[in-house]
Amino acid sequence: MALAAGLSFAIAVLLSVDNPFWAAMPVWVLSQPYRGLVYERALWRIVGTLAGAGLGLAFLHLPHPYWQLLGMALVVGVASALTHVLRGALSYLPMLAGITIGVVVLPSVLSPDSSLDLALSRVQCTLIGVVVTTVLCSRTTPHSQRQTYYQRVRVLAADALRLAAHALGPAYKESDPALSARIRQEIVDLDAQARITAAGSWDAYRRLPYVDVFLYAVIELLAASELIVRQRERGRLPAADEAQFLLEQAQRLEQGHSLTVLEKTGVRPPEQISLARLRRAMGQIRRAETGLFAARTPARRGPHRFLATPARSVDWPLATRTGLISALATFSAGALAFALSSPALELMAMGVCTFSIILGSMPRPQLMSRTMFTGITVGVLVASLYRYLIQGYLVTDWQVIVSVLPFVVVGGLLRANRPTSAWALDANMCFQLASQAGMAAVSWPFIIKESVPLLAGSAVVCSAFFLLPRRTHPRGQALVRRVVRELYPLIRRSRPRLFRVWRARVARQWVRLLHWMGEQAPQGLVSLINLGHGIVALKRLGRRGAPQQTCVSLVCELLEGFESQPQELAQQLLRISQSCADPVLAEAIRDVAQSLLGATPVLVYAYPPNTVPRAVEST
Repeated sequence: MALAAGLSFAIAVLLSVDNPFWAAMPVWVLSQPYRGLVYERALWRIVGTLAGAGLGLAFLHLPHPYWQLLGMALVVGVASALTHVLRGALSYLPMLAGITIGVVVLPSVLSPDSSLDLALSRVQCTLIGVVVTTVLCSRTTPHSQRQTYYQRVRVLAADALRLAAHALGPAYKESDPALSARIRQEIVDLDAQARITAAGSWDAYRRLPYVDVFLYAVIELLAASELIVRQRERGRLPAADEAQFLLEQAQRLEQGHSLTVLEKTGVRPPEQISLARLRRAMGQIRRAETGLFAARTPARRGPHRFLATPARSVDWPLATRTGLISALATFSAGALAFALSSPALELMAMGVCTFSIILGSMPRPQLMSRTMFTGITVGVLVASLYRYLIQGYLVTDWQVIVSVLPFVVVGGLLRANRPTSAWALDANMCFQLASQAGMAAVSWPFIIKESVPLLAGSAVVCSAFFLLPRRTHPRGQALVRRVVRELYPLIRRSRPRLFRVWRARVARQWVRLLHWMGEQAPQGLVSLINLGHGIVALKRLGRRGAPQQTCVSLVCELLEGFESQPQELAQQLLRISQSCADPVLAEAIRDVAQSLLGATPVLVYAYPPNTVPRAVEST
């Protein structure tokens, strides 16, 4: 990284590019753990820089500076929002477009004659830094360990099968919290690393749906395991060899062999456990394994067309809120700098624009705001000392180049060291920006006049994000309530349609809740998945005759407002099941009642008792 940063800066200085310090800035963010990720981020940085510079030059043709600032703020807001919409390395494109348009427009508002030079120098420096970093760092960066990642996916499915075998075994009453916690954490980790691991490979991107199928099947196995435990609590019994069969399949899966699905027997005795959900999940795993580990990625036709995956979900409220905050902050800072005609405030506005996009792209920016401000402070202070103690004595281009090398070497070591890596990124970036290396030397008062506003702008943004209310639980409650809302179409429709869509959506919300809350996630969300399956089973049984339809209609009426009083409603459903003449329908009602009881912790979390409850009819 130090070699790439020093060489990029040297090329920009020797080519007499304006603001050559910009050339070293891409190095620190393009260096990634995998070679494919380096290539992708380099591509999107170039595209984002060109887009931001082009839009900035276009807005500078607007008749009034305030209109120019408004256009810039709109692009910054949209770009900041898109960082939560686009996934993987692609989110780097809007981020760079928003940062670049601020670099082009804000200085040009105060000095319109230099707008074209600023845009061109920004593009030239970005191209230099990206090309040098890609050539140097990509050769020393290892390829993505995709086969290791795919094996982790296979092991995750094997662990889920072991959990199902535990539910079918004699010790089903004693839960295995360590195994369950490991499975949940591995789902989160694998989902987060999916696109990072696939970066730079079209074949890996084509295999991503099969990774999603594995994750969906694991969630289904968790839900099926809980349903098996509930059935065993009611006195149902498993077959003698089913648990051992699942353990054997888990071992085969870990060893890389093909999975064998449980065979469907004839008529199931009333006292035997239903394993239909378990068989379907195992079938998904077998088909996903065929696609993920195939020598050539199969087309999504035939049996692969019906694979179930978690839905792609966009957090639109978070994206909208982030975009509005970034746009308003950028416009306010730019308008203040123009109104007071202050170059110092222009630097502060540039800091507000840049850091609001970077922090706004994070799902929980308050956790990184202090680390970022530490790095910014270190970078600005070291850059100020460089300008005061060294820059005034530099005459030739080679003296300028050599003077920067010790700083980039130390910066590279700090960036590569794990304990200092987080804040060293911002320190290196702000050193390049605040040092003005390659520019003319200035006096100490002017150095302070340029450094303090940059620190002030970053302090305003970082403190604002740090002081934002900790939205861990409100955000978690919102995600659970979204799952509850998804259940109501299943309750209210006479024939639930798009059941596959519901399953995909609820699986994605489940993963998002684990991403957001981690170990603090409430218990019982798997029971909500089983509740949806139970409602659909009731609707299908209601077609067997008029008495069954009447009973199902009564249950659906009672389920209106189930989130407010789940335990009371579950007891009512159990009483209804005792008086139901159809034994199959009675078992389905008991499944719904037990799912409600299991979901009580998460429903109480999302709808605390102090909220106004809805009345539960007891007709």
